[in-house]
Amino acid sequence: MGLTSEQIQTLIVIERFTASVSVIGTLILITTFIFIKDFRTLSNTLIFYASFANLFANVAALIGDSALYRLDGALCQFQSFLLEMFMQSDPMWSCAMAVNVYLVFFRRFDAPRLKKLYWYYGVICYGLPFIPAIFCLFYKTGQKGKMYGDATLWCWIDNDWAPIRIYSYYAPIWIAILIALIIYFLVGIEIFQKRSQLKDLDTTHSATGAPIELPAFSGTRTTDVEVTTDSWKENSLEMPPPTACSPLKANDRIPVSESSDRYYSITISAHGPSRTLRPLPTQRSPHIVLPRGPNSIDKIKWAYTKCAMLFAISILITWVPATVNRVYGLRYPASPSFALNIGSAIVLPLQGFWNAVIYFATSLSICNNVWARFRSRKQPDGFTVLHGTHDTEQRVGRGREKGKESSDSTVELSNNRSRGSLKDSY
Repeated sequence: MGLTSEQIQTLIVIERFTASVSVIGTLILITTFIFIKDFRTLSNTLIFYASFANLFANVAALIGDSALYRLDGALCQFQSFLLEMFMQSDPMWSCAMAVNVYLVFFRRFDAPRLKKLYWYYGVICYGLPFIPAIFCLFYKTGQKGKMYGDATLWCWIDNDWAPIRIYSYYAPIWIAILIALIIYFLVGIEIFQKRSQLKDLDTTHSATGAPIELPAFSGTRTTDVEVTTDSWKENSLEMPPPTACSPLKANDRIPVSESSDRYYSITISAHGPSRTLRPLPTQRSPHIVLPRGPNSIDKIKWAYTKCAMLFAISILITWVPATVNRVYGLRYPASPSFALNIGSAIVLPLQGFWNAVIYFATSLSICNNVWARFRSRKQPDGFTVLHGTHDTEQRVGRGREKGKESSDSTVELSNNRSRGSLKDSY
């Protein structure tokens, strides 16, 4: 006793709806990655490559049962080929992300070395599924006919060839998923051990005040700071005081009063979106305050690992119900479960949707920066010079040459004792 026609139509409506949601999310993902450079991070790049598999698989899902009316027709064979090849590419891209995590944590790979592996990942993640997909397209026997045929909801490996689905489809998928899970398990052990070591070091440092020697696992970020000190000439003015008719321009210096030790100036030269700064407390010389206690891993490693783990979780959500449904169908071929088929119809086409969610959820700061730049286009661009004391703050001038854009910014602090500069390029 199989599914009724009403149940089959319900399943087709569900999978077409979820496939439409995934197509929309995938197209937005691809568009932002191509046209907005900020989204081209290391983790987003692999999601971008996997999104093409999601797109073609969802196209096959949108065809639905329309191809079942002629099993030997080109549409049925085309839909079967797309499902066989691109549905299993997504878990393999998830495994590729897990391999990257392993290389980062245990082999100390940096971004340039990881980027050289993209070509190999593409060959494996799209090349391996291509082999069974093209084989099933041309192989047939006189008794069973072609391998691609009626799979209840759509054209895929025919029900007469149902055991082949396990070997050519679900087995490679679960091998990739298990490899990814093993890697994340090893990474979790590494993170736990290093966190324990760092906590012990921090506790020892707090008790003895001895310097902390970080293990090689800890990531670092270096910022070049150049501080120069020279004698200050009294009553020296490099330019007349600003007036309403002569606003300050870029790199102009503000006169320093000879009698005010608390008087200072801040000059900001920016070629990107303007930023608002508050006056800093007056101090004899600039200094940097480091955060207390070391971090277990740097932010870049953790961001990439978090993205890869979320990708793996989405793969589990997608393939556990679908695999259970197929195993149940092999065990009870004459009485398929309508509930399990609903679960498969919901989760299988949603691979693209989950990838889009992970893509934007792990790029919230990028989204905020892009939105801020979009809003800043409606406002005059330029730089701001702030001048004041501890109690006052006055905006003196704003200006910018059009046609020049740069993401670098320089903040220059000065007082009557010393001058320093801090430059950070993104």
